[in-house]
Amino acid sequence: MYQEERLKKILDWLQEEQVLSNQELMKRLQISRDTARRDIIKLTEEGKAIRTHGGIAAADFRLQAANYKTRKTDNKEGKRRIGKKATQFLSENGIYFFDASTHMPYVCSNLKKMKVYTHSLDNLNLLAASPNVEVYALGGNLNKENRFFYGLGILEKIREIRFDAALLGAAAVKEDGIYFVDEEDAYIKKIAAQNAEKVIVLADYPKFQRQAPFKAIELEEIDYMIVDREPDSYWKEILQEKQVIWVMG
Repeated sequence: MYQEERLKKILDWLQEEQVLSNQELMKRLQISRDTARRDIIKLTEEGKAIRTHGGIAAADFRLQAANYKTRKTDNKEGKRRIGKKATQFLSENGIYFFDASTHMPYVCSNLKKMKVYTHSLDNLNLLAASPNVEVYALGGNLNKENRFFYGLGILEKIREIRFDAALLGAAAVKEDGIYFVDEEDAYIKKIAAQNAEKVIVLADYPKFQRQAPFKAIELEEIDYMIVDREPDSYWKEILQEKQVIWVMG
């Protein structure tokens, strides 16, 4: 395949998926690492893409995590697969914490009989239509931009509950933990994770390239990480070292 053909394929993939790793390019195009590197250099020099840690991203890819409304439209298919997979970790009559991430709308449909605690305005709207779910609203002040409630009362309530699992999204996945856009939101997730038998993180691939300011949990606190693409060798090694089980959605 000529370089021009490869570059067109790469740009088509980036339009749909936003980010690709070097290993993905090598595997999909059946090319060497050096060839993948030359293709990446060509696209970045032409301003059609940007380089990331270990790969390439669409030219308009946001390194900083955006607000809820913008994040909701990113990588919908990946989030859908992750959300569907997450429901397999939920047992009938269980007690769960659902955070305010953009993966949760894909979790909230077709749930078994269970109890769900959430501080997410969108989760509450979706779960209200589910006949099987007992919904417990963790209310307080409303962050209108990112659509979650926060306040001291929420933290006190969470500390009184032992969850079978806490389901958390991620604004950014880094080597030292999971980060979020809002400090109050990050702290709520931190306490929920501390009070859960299992911590399940839902992270589509672009989150491994993004930045966010507030850390909620260490990687070591995660039991399962559900992803939409197989991690590259770098991340596989880190997740194995931290004893995080990754699962494909």
